[in-house]
Amino acid sequence: MSEYVRYLLDLLRESPAVSVLMALVILLVVQIVLLTVRVNRLTRGRDGKTLEGTIQKLAERAGELEAHAKTAKAALENLDGRMQSAVRGVATERFDPFGNSGGQQSFTTALLNEKGDGVVVSGIHVRDGVRVYAKEIASLTSKHELSEEEKQAIKKAKASLT
Repeated sequence: MSEYVRYLLDLLRESPAVSVLMALVILLVVQIVLLTVRVNRLTRGRDGKTLEGTIQKLAERAGELEAHAKTAKAALENLDGRMQSAVRGVATERFDPFGNSGGQQSFTTALLNEKGDGVVVSGIHVRDGVRVYAKEIASLTSKHELSEEEKQAIKKAKASLT
C-alpha cells in the first residue's frame, strides 16, 4: 500500500470523528451522483431547455382547458335554464265525446314544461267537422274548467316529466 493510504487508515482508526465525517462525505458523493443521473434523465433531448419548454406548453394547455371548462359550464347552465321552460311532458288522450258513436276520433293533448306550465289542446270530432280548443295551463291548473280527459292528459304529461 502506498504511504498516503496507510496514513488515512491510521487516521480513521485513531479518530472516530474523522471516520464519521468520511462516511458523510461518501454518502454525499453518492447522493450527488444519483441526483446528477436524475437531472440528466429529465433534461434529455437536444438541450436543457426541452424540459422547460414542455412545462411551459403544459401550463399553456392547462390554461386553455380551464377557459374551455368555464365556457362549457356557462353553456350547460344556459341549457339547463332553457330546458326548464321547454315542452318536455306530452300526453294524448283519445275519447268519444258522445258515447260509443265516434270511434274515439276526438282527442286532448297536454304539452307541459318542468314547471307544469303549458297548454292543453282538445279536438272534438262532430259530424260536420272538428272543433279545436286550447286552454292555458299554469302550475298544472287552468283558469278554465277542464274536462276529465284533459285532466287525465295533464296527469300523464306530468308523469312523463320524471
